[in-house]
Amino acid sequence: MKENKINFILLSTRTLLVLILGLITLNGCTAASGVAESPIVMSLAETVSEIVAAPSVPIEKASCTTKYDVKQKNRTINLEIAAKTINNMTLNPGEVFSFNEALGKLTRDKGYKSAKIFVKGKEEQGIGGGVCQVSSTLYNAADYGGMKIVERHAHSKKVFYVEEGRDAATSYGGVDLKFRNTLDCPVKIVAKANDGELTVSLEAVLS
Repeated sequence: MKENKINFILLSTRTLLVLILGLITLNGCTAASGVAESPIVMSLAETVSEIVAAPSVPIEKASCTTKYDVKQKNRTINLEIAAKTINNMTLNPGEVFSFNEALGKLTRDKGYKSAKIFVKGKEEQGIGGGVCQVSSTLYNAADYGGMKIVERHAHSKKVFYVEEGRDAATSYGGVDLKFRNTLDCPVKIVAKANDGELTVSLEAVLS
């Protein structure tokens, strides 16, 4: 389905297999480091995990884009607030990022609205419904960026925005998404939600 499409942008030398499969296009932009002369842009209809494993070494940039329905206004508001909250956060080498700690408790005072959530496999209404799309999109970027996933949990029911097994459920005071910066330099989180597309990237801060 079109709205399940995930776009990953990876900068790495580990692209030979994907090149052979003919699943990439070259982008003429300048690479973030000396790893390659041009970044490799991968746009796949299914998750990359089904084709090539996550890199065994960290890379300088990893990005994931998922789709959301702007007609679901409360959910869209929640998603946009969460994206703005984590945008430009920086992790030092070895530092662990916690999604729950980054967002804190989801409250109406912060602007969060009531929207659909999953509770033990059933749909309910809850403050902050939709933020798990942000954590799931971030999880994919972190995983394919070679970050060490410290904690990640699947939803109790299949979600529409990522393939099965690629989601990351979060709940303040409960399940969390955590990952460690495995690079020897800081990593910045860049998150943007606009016109039905949520993009989360991890970018190495190179001196």
